[in-house]
Amino acid sequence: MLGIESNQVRLCDGVGRRDFLRLGGLGAMGLQASSLLQARETQAAPNGPGGKLYGKAKKCILLHLWGAPPHQDTFDMKPNAPAEVRGEFMPIASQVPGIQVSDHLPLISRHTDKFTIVRSVHHKEGDHQAAAHDMLTGNRYLWLDPLNSAKRSDYPNIGAVLAKMKPADKGLPQYVQLPCLLQTNSGKIVPGQNAGYLGKTYDPFLISALSNYAPLHDPGFRTFVPDSIRPYPQMTPVRWRGRQRLRQALDQRLAAADRNREVQAFDSYSQRAFDMISSPRSRKAFNLNEENEKTRRRYGYHPFGQSVLMARRLAEAGVPLVTVYWRNGRKRTDIGWDNHINNFVNLKNWQLPPTDQAFSALMEDMSASGQLEDTLVVLMGEFGRTPGISDQGGRQHWPQCYSVVLAGGGIRGGEVFGSSDAKAAYPATNPVTPFDLGATIYHLLGINSETTVHDFLGRPHRICSGTPISGLLG
Repeated sequence: MLGIESNQVRLCDGVGRRDFLRLGGLGAMGLQASSLLQARETQAAPNGPGGKLYGKAKKCILLHLWGAPPHQDTFDMKPNAPAEVRGEFMPIASQVPGIQVSDHLPLISRHTDKFTIVRSVHHKEGDHQAAAHDMLTGNRYLWLDPLNSAKRSDYPNIGAVLAKMKPADKGLPQYVQLPCLLQTNSGKIVPGQNAGYLGKTYDPFLISALSNYAPLHDPGFRTFVPDSIRPYPQMTPVRWRGRQRLRQALDQRLAAADRNREVQAFDSYSQRAFDMISSPRSRKAFNLNEENEKTRRRYGYHPFGQSVLMARRLAEAGVPLVTVYWRNGRKRTDIGWDNHINNFVNLKNWQLPPTDQAFSALMEDMSASGQLEDTLVVLMGEFGRTPGISDQGGRQHWPQCYSVVLAGGGIRGGEVFGSSDAKAAYPATNPVTPFDLGATIYHLLGINSETTVHDFLGRPHRICSGTPISGLLG
């Protein structure tokens, strides 16, 4: 992954390597041997399925609540179920009559007219990493070995496919991920984040804010701005042009040589980095200090809130897909939403408040600016939680039924699609798979989910195994 951290751009793939680029100029040109996989597109349907919503969304913001939030305590309340099923929370009325959400989502309840709740998502994968892969790629995870960590044989993230088939304008990153590289507490890189078999060229541009973690609602959390994309102050225009000429001269030398894939990838990375550094549009999008204090407070001075705010700015600038992963605590202490114990304490104290704050602010701002018209917003986890509550007050993994929220980009607001049974245990109507959800996202973004691309061995792959959900597409 191409990443911003400290004052440098890194290739972050879990393997140690020298920095090959220092922002503000080229570093030592250090290239180390590794196998960069190259994919080539061999078949892409020029037109998707019929319907006026095909390609309605020009960009996408995907908010992934890593660890899996409980649907029964958020968007699919069951107040008439037994206490051991419904839990401690109660539903409240929302902006739309008949649609209720948790009483711990009071801000989001004001914006139900802007989104659709899909209450019938289901699959069979109870493992966090594999399930996340399925949700992020629209394809079933291939268990090639017991170590379910990211591999180059994985299916590509939707953002990587967009980066390949619908690249952003020059000067903007193609696909952005923040505020961290998503890893388990044991250090495994969660599959589905990167470009998989499409190759490193289409990996996400990683903005890392792990070093800036602060307690919730800490007004001192202001250092999130990744100022490392700006040239150093001492980098004058004359020196800048000199660095560009140096790179061009290197390119000419390399063109005369037998260029391997590592060199080709370096050229791609360096050009993208130079474009971003030299683009006022890109620098402006990354600068959260351009937002006023009131706006930043509205999103919340915590990693999730500031990440969502930056995602909004990047989408407005034209980045095709921005993914925000839930990380709101320090590495190795943040369990995400994996509430095996103390579910309701965790929800009340540090999971629902920042989610309520950031998502409602995003809905408010994008609706007011008109950006929601062509920006698809997805709020999801990798699965749901059990209908029952353990002796330790937790809910366990439950992929058999859960909820996903969709807004903008052609999605109608103020609706519920599908339903669960009386205990929120299984879909009762209109069951939806992660693969159909992925195909729907592709459809709205103007990419036929039946498009075939080839991996580095020339093998064909359909980009998504699902079918667009007609009920969501009108």
